[in-house]
Amino acid sequence: MLTMKNRMRILGAVLAAAGLAVAGVGFLYGLPQADRGLDSAQAQYAAQGVALSYDEDGRLVDRGSPEQAEEILALLEEDWAFPVDRRNLDPDDPVVDTRDELMYQYAVITYHVLHGERTVTLSEGDVPITYRGVEYTEPGDYPIEVGAYYGELDRSHPIEGQLRDAWTPQALALTSFLAAGHANQAAGELAYATSLGIGALGLLFAVAGAGILWVAAAKERPLEASSPPKRAARPERPWRGRTEAEGSDRLERPPEP
Repeated sequence: MLTMKNRMRILGAVLAAAGLAVAGVGFLYGLPQADRGLDSAQAQYAAQGVALSYDEDGRLVDRGSPEQAEEILALLEEDWAFPVDRRNLDPDDPVVDTRDELMYQYAVITYHVLHGERTVTLSEGDVPITYRGVEYTEPGDYPIEVGAYYGELDRSHPIEGQLRDAWTPQALALTSFLAAGHANQAAGELAYATSLGIGALGLLFAVAGAGILWVAAAKERPLEASSPPKRAARPERPWRGRTEAEGSDRLERPPEP
């Protein structure tokens, strides 16, 4: 029959072995895999050599304008609610190789398509037509800002069907590539953090198991026998209304006839 100490030894050994196994999965398998994935992505970014532009003061610019760069960041942070870490927009390392830089480049392409103009040709059958508060009554060519995403433009509309062409295959391919790059970078960073967490959890279990083994290895001290506590002596009951001599005399004297 297993004693309590033997049970503790078995439990400690199982915890320690399982913890070391989990730590090995995290540190020896997970981390190297995540590192290789991130290194591969960085090599790909470096080979392409896409870089952001900064002025002499280290401010991010778009086509030479820091104000336009701020508008692009506003699109990214406010409209898309992307939490940009501006520390990653580093003028000393302009190559696009972080999640923030990838998303900024994505926003650059989107911004210029949205704010670009497209020459729309309206025929006699298309007019009169009102679009975005402007009425077109004569056929002809009209420059109109794109102002909407590809999926928002109705291909059957006389104007939107032509504005849709502003989203060229090149623009869609570049944004798709950048979105995939962002997802790949985020997945690599998540895999790295998860591997660290799994390895640390495994070490925690291993330490807990070792602690149980350490406790079980301690020598038991025999308990010392303790004598029962002594009772306090009961106080003698005093005689009521007479002294001790009177009381004893009363007991020894025979009753009178």
